[in-house]
Amino acid sequence: VARVSGAADVTSGTVTVNVNNTSSGNGGGTNTNTNSNSTGTTVSWVDDSLPPGALAAVDGGDLWNWISANPTPAVGSKAHQSTVGNALHQHYFDWASQTLTVNAGETMYAYVYLDPANMPREIMLQWNDGSWEHRAFWGEDLIAYGTKNTTGRKSMGALPAAGQWVRLEVPGSAVGLEGKTVKG
Repeated sequence: VARVSGAADVTSGTVTVNVNNTSSGNGGGTNTNTNSNSTGTTVSWVDDSLPPGALAAVDGGDLWNWISANPTPAVGSKAHQSTVGNALHQHYFDWASQTLTVNAGETMYAYVYLDPANMPREIMLQWNDGSWEHRAFWGEDLIAYGTKNTTGRKSMGALPAAGQWVRLEVPGSAVGLEGKTVKG
């Protein structure tokens, strides 16, 4: 999952991620915390903590800051919050032993909360299946990772509304992950 990248040359505040996938199929193989619903299966991969085996990393002065309030997490009891910064920064993980399989037709999603007092200009989610060339972004195209208009850097539209939790959805096909297994 996900590198969560803040904006380039602007401040960015509270950004949280809970990464999952949904499908009408079996929901992704080896994952736990599976819940059935009327639209298919939901597999929680990052909820209250990183998946087993995952190694946390940061760049640009960010950190893994797990919170339980301000704002209250959208799901679970904890969310991870980005730092405020004036340049590109990110927190991410890799090498999860509990991987996430993305089957045909599945959509990955993350809940994000943007601090209205510290709006980023771009949010990027990235997944690693052995390569980090699976990215989706919202807002301005400022982060130069990947090649524009490919599965390595796919625009998903404008930034979501600030001051509330918003579910961002990324079809696996949009970022070249159908039939792949991600570890970070």
